[in-house]
Amino acid sequence: MIQDIFPSRLINSWQPASPAPESICMCFQDGRLLAAVKDGELHFPRYQSSSGKAVYLFSVDDEAFFLTEPEHVPDGFQYYSMRELRDQCAGKYLYAAFTAYHLHLWYDDNRYCGICRGEMQHDAGERALVCTGCGHKIYPRINPAVIVGVINRGRLLITRYRRGYAHNALVAGFTEIGETLEETVAREVMEETGVRVRNIRYYKSQPWGMAQDILMGFFCEADGGDTIRMDDNELKSACWCKPDEIELQPQQHSLTNEMMKLFRDTNGHLPAAVFRMQNSAQPQKTRIYFTRHGETTMNVADHISGVTDCALTENGIRQAEALAAVCAGHPEISLIVCSPLMRARRTAEIVAAQIHVPVVTDERLREWDYGSYEDQPRDATPDFQAAKREFGVRMKDGGESLLQLAHRVYSCIDDIRQQYAGMTVLCVCHGGVCRIAETYFKDMSTEAFSNFFMGNCELRQYEL
Repeated sequence: MIQDIFPSRLINSWQPASPAPESICMCFQDGRLLAAVKDGELHFPRYQSSSGKAVYLFSVDDEAFFLTEPEHVPDGFQYYSMRELRDQCAGKYLYAAFTAYHLHLWYDDNRYCGICRGEMQHDAGERALVCTGCGHKIYPRINPAVIVGVINRGRLLITRYRRGYAHNALVAGFTEIGETLEETVAREVMEETGVRVRNIRYYKSQPWGMAQDILMGFFCEADGGDTIRMDDNELKSACWCKPDEIELQPQQHSLTNEMMKLFRDTNGHLPAAVFRMQNSAQPQKTRIYFTRHGETTMNVADHISGVTDCALTENGIRQAEALAAVCAGHPEISLIVCSPLMRARRTAEIVAAQIHVPVVTDERLREWDYGSYEDQPRDATPDFQAAKREFGVRMKDGGESLLQLAHRVYSCIDDIRQQYAGMTVLCVCHGGVCRIAETYFKDMSTEAFSNFFMGNCELRQYEL
């Protein structure tokens, strides 16, 4: 989907930042964005002193984005509609463009106070607008909306809009005042197609700046008959499609397309782990699986790799794929929590793509910080193993002690138990973290602790 920009990350928290020469300018005119498109790659102008007033929007990795109004159009740039950019581009800059467009619309729609008609100005401490007259404060507008995959006897209800987007879609609509999301699902399906639904299950959400939305995807089942009574004002077509009859959208940006693809690729048999049944009873026990990432380049070189990032080898990718096949035999797994380090995240992504569950990262699952031992050959550092057995002594030159590692890993497991009670969670992390996790669930002697080893993509289950 459009927000899937790993390993890049959108940092959307507001900060009182000023533009630098390398800062990216997001310039809008009549709803169109100033950009350059070259071979499908999206480019934006950089800040200049002549760019005028700049408003900080967000950052992507280390690049800061500002809303500005340039005095002229730089060579090679022109104004594009958001639909034109959506059709031609992909990646982190397209996601940035949609998010900037969302904020641009909000700023543009709220130049004056709705209470006293005073001029609105940017708040100095948060992303908000404050009236210079009466002090009224407002925050960015986000419209909740639903995307609905209606299933009946192995078929999915596919629609096409009367106006606007021309490709296949699902039933969709905005949440009304005083309405729950589940009520929105039932109402929109009934209004657009005349089909009653039951067994409404949440799947996934997506920010969608083009319409200032937060989209929430649901699957449900037709309740009773499958006769379609289409709303001709909203839709051009609506029909039941078998998995092999589904034609996907040309781009991979939307939650709608992902839901259609999931139904198609699973031949209409959505895995139970994709979502939790609405109002269903929780399982009595919480289960946590731990696994270590696949083989890495530093594993092969026999170098010490704590917080030093490194990539999976081809063998490591195959190990992750084999792990995914094993996890597919555990449909109770409904969430993956992983270390933010690249080798663990890549392993988690491979598994998630197979079993169709969400992935969240937790900084506390990163590997032990080995200080100056990092990236050293194991056979050239004979004191490393001895240092690992010193529970309360930090690794040389700024590393962590074993007790510090245990503290953060224990706190992570405590939070998983509390936040995901009754669920089965897969933790994708590292050998040192897995060793600590073993002590959380089992009593271990010092000798057993020292001898503990977790193989690449080995899977261990713990029940609470």
